[in-house]
Amino acid sequence: MLATDPDPVPYPAASASPKLAILIAARDEEAVIPACLQAISQLQYPAGTVTVLVGNDQSSDQTAALVQAFAARQSTLELINIEASVAGLRGKANVLAQLARHSTADRLFFTDADTQVPPGWLEGMSLAFTRSVGIVTGVTLPDGPRLFHKLQTIDWLYNLTLTHWLSYAGLPVTAMGNNMAVSREAYEAVGGYEGLPFSVAEDFALFQAIVKKGFNFRNLLDERVLATTKPVDTFRDFLHQRKRWMRGASALPGWMVALLYAQYLTLPLLGLLFWLSPGVAVGLYITRLFVQTAVLSFGLSRLRRTHLWPYALLFDVYQLLIGPLSVVFYWLPTRINWKNRFYDAY
Repeated sequence: MLATDPDPVPYPAASASPKLAILIAARDEEAVIPACLQAISQLQYPAGTVTVLVGNDQSSDQTAALVQAFAARQSTLELINIEASVAGLRGKANVLAQLARHSTADRLFFTDADTQVPPGWLEGMSLAFTRSVGIVTGVTLPDGPRLFHKLQTIDWLYNLTLTHWLSYAGLPVTAMGNNMAVSREAYEAVGGYEGLPFSVAEDFALFQAIVKKGFNFRNLLDERVLATTKPVDTFRDFLHQRKRWMRGASALPGWMVALLYAQYLTLPLLGLLFWLSPGVAVGLYITRLFVQTAVLSFGLSRLRRTHLWPYALLFDVYQLLIGPLSVVFYWLPTRINWKNRFYDAY
């Protein structure tokens, strides 16, 4: 277990109430968007400085009607129907690009229709901005009642804790599009989503572009900016989610991609190594288990989610099995299914 905090520096002082906009892309989200908007209505930030823009991406359900009903009670909320594409964009990137064009805010905050942000989200994220910081990422965890849901929670927590540590060391890894904030200066510097090549992981593409432009970044592992999201319910949806993430991760530096593959393929690699040298294989497995436990211990403690420890004990078995299956599915000649739209995987 780790007793020290690798990010002990307090947040710098925030600037005087910059204008903020919260951008949400919504497509057939009638089951989840009321909870999302209710959470946003409880955000703590100076009145008159926040607008909420929801882009209705050709929904076939009651998403638009639900948002309109909420907007009738919240003057800062606006529904924008997205009917056409701009700059050849597709999917979520197209929606967010149009919402960003509609806003003149100093900072753009991104979340998803199936995500619920905490009351201190805007303040916590804003405090991480300094003059050099162009993008800030919070932490999001799936929340559901089933064992499969809880294991997804541990999975996200483990990987987000690793990402936080690498970011603290100055290594940019990724960002989470359902819990992300970007300065207007950084967004415009990369040409917005219109200036980026299409990606099924549009948040990662924006993060990479902003960092390459020389802006600094912050990755917060902090309960004040901890959001919750709906976990996937079926194993097929889970594999499609992983395929989309792995497609985005393929743009990482080669050594990071190699480490990710090694993590996903731990079981077959250890099996091969055990056949060659049982002692080395056992030693590496114990070392890996120790590091994994240390990461989970820090993440659970930092986010005050120690009640999830019983599920963390099952995480290793879950990870050893899920990893190879995810790699096999990624390389199958199937397209990525996202919101009933299909995209090429390669």
